[in-house]
Amino acid sequence: MEELREFYATYDEGKLWRNLEEGFNRGVRKAIQRVKRTGTVLDVGCGSGDFLRCMKVAGFSPFGIEPSGTGSEYGRGTNGVDIYHGMIEDYLTANGGRRFDVITLLNVLEHLTDPVGILSQLLQVLAADGVVVIVVPDARFHDLVGRLRRFVGVSDPYWIEEGSRFLSGFRVPEHLCSFQPRTIASLLGRCGFRVVAMEAAPVISNEELHRNAAKLLMFWMSQALHYFTFRRVLLGYSTLVLAQKIPSAMSDDV
Repeated sequence: MEELREFYATYDEGKLWRNLEEGFNRGVRKAIQRVKRTGTVLDVGCGSGDFLRCMKVAGFSPFGIEPSGTGSEYGRGTNGVDIYHGMIEDYLTANGGRRFDVITLLNVLEHLTDPVGILSQLLQVLAADGVVVIVVPDARFHDLVGRLRRFVGVSDPYWIEEGSRFLSGFRVPEHLCSFQPRTIASLLGRCGFRVVAMEAAPVISNEELHRNAAKLLMFWMSQALHYFTFRRVLLGYSTLVLAQKIPSAMSDDV
């Protein structure tokens, strides 16, 4: 944990955090608004606060948690959102009494050392009719890409050592666990949630045009596969999941 604290204290995605996520943020907001039109939002691992600013514009009350010093500073100063600078484990230990209508973990859950423990704690700070929103890389897709690259003789098929990390869902040392739709649904159920929606996640833009084109192509292919299989098959770059409390979990809170 101490190594992770040091790593994330100086972590910063630069332009990606500050200029390239608007389309992704709006896509996630649109999904949330199908379930919640207003309320308080907790964004775990909020980066520079761009998503929270996007939610604030739509009338939500934003609050974030971010271990990066530069990220949290930018979020407070430039985006004007309230951010707790530190790890999610520290915040939940000190502030377990606050409740939120929406809790988001956008490309964050795979970074956590204890997903079960954190989700179980977040269940307790989620309002009774609230929604938790998760985006994670689809491990099946990235494993398939790696297998194809290995088949054609690529020496680093999963992009473990290369710096570009394009189409890579297994990032070292950040990603500590991986999920596919079936396992993320199982994890949420184990922690007291029921999935209310699951779909391909919106695309995060890159500076390079060819990367954006490839991501968009994969997104629409995933959407088409999901549609033509009557929502039975979901396979794509990343997965967006919305979940709410199981009624029995709500009664335990009372």
